[in-house]
Amino acid sequence: MILAKTDRFGLNNGKPLWMSTNHPPDEGASGTIWPNKKEDYKLEDSIGIGATATVYKALCIPRNELCAIKCINLEKCQTSVDELFHEINAMALCMHPNVVMYHTSFVVGEELWVVMRLLNCGSMLDILKRRIKAMGKEAASSGVLDEVTIATVLKEVLRGLEYFHSSGQIHRDIKAGNILIADDGTVQIADFGVSGWLSASQGDLSRQKVRHTFVGTPCWMAPEVMEQVSGYDFKADIWSFGILAIELATGTAPYHKFPPMKVLMLTLQNDPPNLETNAERKDQYKAYGKSFRHVIKDCLQKDPSKRPTASELLKYSFFKKAKDKKYLVHALIENLASMPLPSHHQTDAPKKVASGKLKKNSEGNWEFEPEETESEEEEGGKMDLPTTSAAAASASETINLVLRVRNAQKELNDIKFDYTPSVDTVEGIAHELVAAELIDGHDLVVVAANLKKLVDAALSKSDKKSVTFALSSVPPQEMPDERALIGFAQISLIDSSNAQLRQLAGLFAKKFKI
Repeated sequence: MILAKTDRFGLNNGKPLWMSTNHPPDEGASGTIWPNKKEDYKLEDSIGIGATATVYKALCIPRNELCAIKCINLEKCQTSVDELFHEINAMALCMHPNVVMYHTSFVVGEELWVVMRLLNCGSMLDILKRRIKAMGKEAASSGVLDEVTIATVLKEVLRGLEYFHSSGQIHRDIKAGNILIADDGTVQIADFGVSGWLSASQGDLSRQKVRHTFVGTPCWMAPEVMEQVSGYDFKADIWSFGILAIELATGTAPYHKFPPMKVLMLTLQNDPPNLETNAERKDQYKAYGKSFRHVIKDCLQKDPSKRPTASELLKYSFFKKAKDKKYLVHALIENLASMPLPSHHQTDAPKKVASGKLKKNSEGNWEFEPEETESEEEEGGKMDLPTTSAAAASASETINLVLRVRNAQKELNDIKFDYTPSVDTVEGIAHELVAAELIDGHDLVVVAANLKKLVDAALSKSDKKSVTFALSSVPPQEMPDERALIGFAQISLIDSSNAQLRQLAGLFAKKFKI
């Protein structure tokens, strides 16, 4: 159903979004209100590109002031109007020196423009790339940033997280690419695009206040976010913070070389990562001491309840090494002044990813009905739904499949769905199955991994027609039986031509009452 623009884009009689959320635009130091008209802004270079949004450096003409504008394509964006209101609320309410300042937002055609403060030295990811280039890969392989610089940056991030969490928010995508730095050494957390309110009452940080959405970037994503079993809370940000600490030291997140599906499996199945996870030789990161490693270890506890809060982390001895903003100006900005910021341009057209709904057909079977949506951002972008490795030539080929698995009542269910490589992703479909409560959240990864095996086999014209695999959710008292599919599941290919013939035969029989 196509909604009228006033409904779809959240306009209130043509007024900008802030008028509907009771948060007027920021006036800023000049006392001049930030305007809500396209013609009052001049877009300049793009400083970030994703699947549904582009961030531009821009000039606010009436104020003669530079800013950043995030242009979100509302046609491509999967976020509902209600969620957009929540995100605008989150941005408008945040007033903290370590959180990027929101100025105003308004709709331009098919886009939502979000105007924010411009931090002109880029992100910590940009800094890391420039630093590695300046040092040379060999020198940088022993560590990109020193402990004092890391402690200074991370302490500022923790202050921002402490503010977020005490206000009842989870950021859900803490990583170097979302930590921005200004020319005065100010460190701020950016990208509210996936932030979400934990509770309506501020300050409620109980474990009962949890989220159930699959959002984030796999390398930085907490295990409980991946599993989708009992939800997650603000401690998911603490896990991501631990990964960020590794990233600032080594230049990359753990498992960064692996495809997203593999990252999910390694995170869930392996011990928590540490500095040595990225190491290619013994003692590669020996320059980093015990107090830094202690921070990483405590943040990367698989049990969220064992992770410290941001307030508790600020008391760790490692952060006594932190300096002030002037130190960062010298360490990160002046020393890299001659190195250009990495360019942000889109080289490939956005890919399609899986989206849609699982619903029962007239025969009582579950079927997946895909809808076309846009895929993830460029490298470092959100990877809700990783793509398969299917050959491009077969990208438009539709594969008919059925998942046979027992439900909570131990009844066998046949879940039929189509898979088109150019549109669908294995993890996306697995996530839909979890959301529809057709499979246990513990089985998301194993279902997606085996679906990928069968899809790849089908695209390579292999003889493999089905795959049977053990589930991760088997209770201790249950005796697995592969043949009876107890504690096991099976994914099979459906012969599309035979299926069509059977469907035609059924229609023929019904028409002529055979």
